[in-house]
Amino acid sequence: MHGCSDATPELEPRDYVYALKLLDFDVDSQLIAIRGLLHRNRKADEEQAKEIKDIEEHTHHLKGLSDEWAVDQWVDEIHHSIYQSVAHSMSAVGMLAPLIETIFHQCFRVIGNEFYPTSHPMKQHARSNAAHALQWDCHFLITAKRPRKNVVRGILQLAEAVELLTKLPSDFAPTLSALFAYRNNMFHHGFEWPVGERQRFAKRIADEHWPADWFLHATTGNEPWIFCLTDKFIEHCLTTIDQTLDATGLFVRDVLVPIRDAHSD
Repeated sequence: MHGCSDATPELEPRDYVYALKLLDFDVDSQLIAIRGLLHRNRKADEEQAKEIKDIEEHTHHLKGLSDEWAVDQWVDEIHHSIYQSVAHSMSAVGMLAPLIETIFHQCFRVIGNEFYPTSHPMKQHARSNAAHALQWDCHFLITAKRPRKNVVRGILQLAEAVELLTKLPSDFAPTLSALFAYRNNMFHHGFEWPVGERQRFAKRIADEHWPADWFLHATTGNEPWIFCLTDKFIEHCLTTIDQTLDATGLFVRDVLVPIRDAHSD
């Protein structure tokens, strides 16, 4: 007869996120759904790439009009594949950016209400004197002049204010900036941005030294035309989300729960 252990299973770091009461999302179920769709899209891209290669190889055995028709079909398939790739890229950014946004929006809102009520304000910071609801809304950057809507800088500023930022991945800021800059262009301009926006985005990639393997772009007349997230950057974003959940969970366990316990004494 085997003995039974009544020991409580050890929690994973991200499990402590759920010590924040009143969170309104199931982040793990969302990630499972996102990864499933990304996998299906990637398989569709692989199948189309194989079809393009098969057509190209087939043209090597043709002559005359048949060869011309096959080449035209090959060119058409390449053209269509670009639009399919950018459609899948929009699908990816349309899932990843809102997930990151809601993680921070909901976590900070609950942290503010549960751990930093008005009787226990946050440490002195640029956000300290803002109204409580605005202080904990990561959609806003708080400046001396007036609050300004900027979700990337708002997340970074609020994470710094509660001393969470140093626990997040070292490249969290550029990852967030690149993802949301791409999200904004895609959802304002669709697949084919105005020429000026294409040039500004290409310049920003260079100026901010985002890794060259985060974005792919097709060109027209030697100028940027269509931008896509690479599979490597998509996986990097998924890893960043996992690391963020782990860091936030440990932050709740090691920093916030002691604060709550001290306040309850």
